[in-house]
Amino acid sequence: MRNMEEAYIGIDVGTQGLKAVVINPMGRVLMTTFSEYPTSSVNIAWTEQQPGDWERALSTALNVIARENLTLSWKAIGITGQMHTTVVCDADGNPLRPAILWSDQRAASYAGQLESRYGLEHLLDVTGNKPLTNFSALRLLWIRDQERHLYEQIRHVAVAKDWMRFRLTRQWGSEVSDASGTYLLNVKNRQWATDFMTSLDISPDWWGPVSESIHVAGTMQFGPPIFHGLPVVAGAGDQAASAIGTGLGVGELGISLGTSGVLFWPLDHYQLPPHPSIHAFCHAEQETWHWMSVTQSAALSLRWLRDQFYAGEPYALLDKDAADSPPGSDGLIFLPYLNGERAPIMQPHARGGFLGISSTHRRAHFARAVLEGVAYSLKHCYTTMNPQGTMTPRRLIMTGGGAKSSLWTQIVADVMGQEVWVVDDPGAAVGAAWLARLGVLNQVERMPLQNATVVRPGFQQDIYSTGFARYERLIDRLIPLWADSD
Repeated sequence: MRNMEEAYIGIDVGTQGLKAVVINPMGRVLMTTFSEYPTSSVNIAWTEQQPGDWERALSTALNVIARENLTLSWKAIGITGQMHTTVVCDADGNPLRPAILWSDQRAASYAGQLESRYGLEHLLDVTGNKPLTNFSALRLLWIRDQERHLYEQIRHVAVAKDWMRFRLTRQWGSEVSDASGTYLLNVKNRQWATDFMTSLDISPDWWGPVSESIHVAGTMQFGPPIFHGLPVVAGAGDQAASAIGTGLGVGELGISLGTSGVLFWPLDHYQLPPHPSIHAFCHAEQETWHWMSVTQSAALSLRWLRDQFYAGEPYALLDKDAADSPPGSDGLIFLPYLNGERAPIMQPHARGGFLGISSTHRRAHFARAVLEGVAYSLKHCYTTMNPQGTMTPRRLIMTGGGAKSSLWTQIVADVMGQEVWVVDDPGAAVGAAWLARLGVLNQVERMPLQNATVVRPGFQQDIYSTGFARYERLIDRLIPLWADSD
């Protein structure tokens, strides 16, 4: 009898829904399934989800995989998910309230409060990062002050994928990449900052132990019996898992055009970044770190445009319209700040807008302006990350749903003024499955780079250089208005 092929499952608790994949030992995807769930927004600055919806989506995904009756030898499961999203639970692990999502802005005032109390230099020494509204610790402080009756019932806290880890294994804990985004980890030393936690009235016991990403966190006790007893590997936050899934290495810069836009720069040693909007986090690979810069609304901006201007139409029509408009959109500029902005301006009260509208602008101009505005925001993040231009990456590797648009990738290459390698995007779930493989085999092996299309900057560079300079001037003038909104 022929030996059955080994297989690993990766689970991604994403913003739009839960994705599960099956890969073989070479990283080839054998099967994918996806289940959506809703996001609620009872306030303009709030975004929440029900953890129970994640669990139901996972149950559906695992049952779909089991029903396929694949002739595979199941080896391990890895998990990933939306970073920063925070779940507070009672002693039995039941959520006390909806999860507060990564994009939620309710805790904005606590960043300044932490800086005033501790001083930025001390905070950087402890956590490696400036406090930002997206970090989990700030959401806990908000719950402490605004929902005190719930805060007093908290016995466990987890980010999205670590709550799912508990549901799978009945074990609490986190790993270094996702824990970096809680603002409670000593990133340099890759361990909880327990003294800092205690000073904030946050119990270290709530989070459980922190491990490396390939640590076997427990065994499967959820879903179809065929998966029971499988090792569950700790996994990673979604951005680190995506980097693992694309084989991104030190010396390369990852650009993700997903719901948010992310620049991901792996480092072989710990160092503070040149600007406080840039995160310094532990990477999922042992003894590596990364810088990460996030613009909040990338593909989200395109989805908003489709829903408002192209109701019921496919994204291909937006692409066609944008392609029919001239580079620079005849002076129309889009600011992609639909959920405030994280990097590089750090303005949670920033709001998006179109500037330069004239009577000659058509719907197609707005479509192109959105693509260009997101590209400008990515360039703004990059120049902030590399202000002297001395750390030129060996390669720019682009992934994400937005990278499926050849027009958008060309605009990004033109705005960045560099070649962009657009790779088949396996997604964070594949990275989680690959980490599961490494964990059970106790290996250190980079996943091979997926098929890539190289996009070279074209003759539009001068137009976009002028457009980007104008974009920066506009932002500089608007920041004082947004800052006064506190």
